[in-house]
Amino acid sequence: MADWRKNILKHFKPKISRLTLVADPDGLLTEEGMVTAIRDRGFDLIPFDDSIAFRFAYESQYRSQWDQGLKTDLVVVLRSTEHQLDKLPYDLFKAGRPLTFAIHQLFPKLNYPVIAGLDREFLDAIEAAYQDHDGSTLTERETKEFVLMHCFSIVPKLIKSPVDLLKVLLSIHSRQVRVPDLLVSHLLESLAHDNHFATWPLEDIIANREGFLRFLQDEWQLYLDAQSNPPGNCRVPFNHEDIRAYIDTFFLDGSLKPLERENTDGLPAWAQTGVVHDPKVDALRRFRGLWEKFAAEIPGEDASHKDWQQTAQRWAELVVLRWELDESVEAAERSGWGGLQKSVEEAFGGWMLQRYGSLHNLSYQQHPVMVHHIARFMALERSRNKLPKVALVVLDGLAYDQWLLLKKHFETTDAAWRFQESTAFAWVPTLTSVTRQSIFAGDPPLYFAESLATTSKEKSHWLKFWENEGVPKLAVDLVTNLDGPNDPKLDVALGNARLSVLGVVWNKVDNIMHGMQMQTAGMHNQVRLWASQGHLQQFLMRLHDEGFQIYLTADHGNISATGVGNPKEGVLAETRGKRVRVYDRTEFLEEVAGNFPMSIRWPNQGLPPDKHVLLAGYLEAFTDVGDEVVSHGGIALEEVMVPFVTITREG
Repeated sequence: MADWRKNILKHFKPKISRLTLVADPDGLLTEEGMVTAIRDRGFDLIPFDDSIAFRFAYESQYRSQWDQGLKTDLVVVLRSTEHQLDKLPYDLFKAGRPLTFAIHQLFPKLNYPVIAGLDREFLDAIEAAYQDHDGSTLTERETKEFVLMHCFSIVPKLIKSPVDLLKVLLSIHSRQVRVPDLLVSHLLESLAHDNHFATWPLEDIIANREGFLRFLQDEWQLYLDAQSNPPGNCRVPFNHEDIRAYIDTFFLDGSLKPLERENTDGLPAWAQTGVVHDPKVDALRRFRGLWEKFAAEIPGEDASHKDWQQTAQRWAELVVLRWELDESVEAAERSGWGGLQKSVEEAFGGWMLQRYGSLHNLSYQQHPVMVHHIARFMALERSRNKLPKVALVVLDGLAYDQWLLLKKHFETTDAAWRFQESTAFAWVPTLTSVTRQSIFAGDPPLYFAESLATTSKEKSHWLKFWENEGVPKLAVDLVTNLDGPNDPKLDVALGNARLSVLGVVWNKVDNIMHGMQMQTAGMHNQVRLWASQGHLQQFLMRLHDEGFQIYLTADHGNISATGVGNPKEGVLAETRGKRVRVYDRTEFLEEVAGNFPMSIRWPNQGLPPDKHVLLAGYLEAFTDVGDEVVSHGGIALEEVMVPFVTITREG
C-alpha cells in the first residue's frame, strides 16, 4: 500500500471514535483504494453535500443506533467551498473528531493546481516518483513535465516523429486513459512548432479517444488507397512494428472497422485484418480472436471499477458477435460459451459482493461511476461548459450490448453523430423503481425509502435536484413513457420557452424485454428492428435541433436466465421479481434462501435499513424450473453495467 494512504489510514483505527469529521477538499478519501481500505476498517463515509439528505442518513442509520446502545463508526466528508469543519451543524462539530487531509500536505514540492487536476488513481505513481525527487520545488511547467512522464509515460521533448506521437496516443487510448485538459494544453504547446504535425488534428486526437479513433479510421482508408496508388497522403506509419500491434487489437475489439477493397494482392499479411473479405468468415475470425483474448483477461478480485467498466464494453462486443453469428457457431463453441459466461458472471458477482459498497463515494468529476452520479455530472458539465440546455435520455432496460446495436445503426445511416461512451453502475437490486429513481434523484435509494417500490416520484425528485442546483422549476421538465419523437407530451415540454433541463424516459427496450421469449438473440433482433424504424434517430435529432447537449443512459440492463422454481412465500416478499426478492425482515429472506442454495444474500448497500434483498443465482431466475426468461434485478454484468453516452453532431 502506498505511503500516502498509510499516512491517512493511521487515523482510522477500530473503535477510535464513532464520529469522525474530515475536511477533504481534494477528495483524497474518494480514491478507490482509500475508500475500500476505510470501509474494511469498519468506517462508513457520508458526504456532507446536502444538509437535509445528510441529516436523514445520519439520524436514521447512525444516531438512532447509538441511542439504542449499538456501536458504529461514521466518517463525514465535507466538500464545501470553505473546506472548514466549523461550518458543520454544531451538534456534529461538538461530538466529532476533526481531521484534515489535502494534496499540498502530501506533495509540497509540486505545483498544487496541476496535481489537484489529476484523477486520484495517479497518486500512487506521483508518490513513487516524488520519493526519488530530491530537488527544489517544481514550477507549474516543471510539474506538468513531471506528471506527464511519471503518470502517462509522455516526455514531450522526445516526441520528434509521427511514430513517437502515435506510440504515446495508442498507449493511452488503448487503456482508455484520459489526460487532463491542463496537460493536453501543455503537450499541444510543445508540439505546436513541429512541422511533422502541422496537418494533424492534435487537440482532437490527444484529448479525445473517439476523435483519435476517427482519425485512425480515416488514415486507414488513405493507407489502403496508397497501396494501389502510391505514394498517397497517409500520415500514419501503419507499417511500423510498434504501430501494427495496437492496430490489430483495435480491429479485433471493434474500435476500428475493416474496409472493403477489391484487390488485396500485395497487401501485407498483417493488414488483412483491416480489410473486408467474406463478412461471415471475418466475423467468425474476429469472434474467436476476441474470445481468446477476453478469456485471458477477466479481472480478478483486486480489479478496479474501471477494469470492470472496460471489461463490460469488451464483453458486450463479444455478446453481439456471438448472437449475430448464432447459426455459424460450432457445437463446441456453443457449449464453451456457457462456461465463459458463467466465469464472467461469477468473477463479477464476487467482485460486486466485496467492492460495490465503495462505489457511491467515488468522484464523478470526469464521468459518472454510478447512475445517481449522472445528474450531478450533468450539473457540473452545465456549469463548467456554460451549456444553455441539457437533456438526459433514459432508455429503460437497455443493456450495453443493445446500445452497441443502436450505435451501429447510427454509424451506418448518419455519420455526423458523435458518441463519447462510458459505463455506469446501476443500483442493486437492478429494478426500475430503485435504480431509475436514483438517476432522477441524484441520490442512493436510501434517501427515497417511502417511494422505493414506485416510479411516481421521479418528476418531483428531478425538479428538486435541479432546484438545489439553482435552476428554477419552470426551466425543468421530465417526460415519462415517451411514445416516440412526436409524442404530444414532448411537444408540450419543448414548447416551454424557458426550458433548460429536460429528462426523458423511453420504455421501448424494457417493453421488448418483458415480452421476450427468444432470449438474447430475440432481444437483439427486436432492438435492431426498432433502430431501423428511425424513431430514436428522429427524437435525438429533434433534441439536437432544439439546442440540447444530449446524454443517454439506462436504469438497468437485462440478462437471459433459467428458472429454478418459484419461492412459496405468500405475502412475505414486498417485491417479487424473476431475478430478485425484497423482504422487510431477515427471517423471511432466510426462509426462502434455505430452499434456494444458489441464491445470493445481497448486503444492504445504499438501501433503507429495513430492505433485505435475495438475488437469484448468477444466471438463474425465480420462475418455473427450466423456463428461459429475459429479466433484470440481479448483479449480472449485463444488468449492472449500463451505457452512459454523451451525444453530439458534427457540422
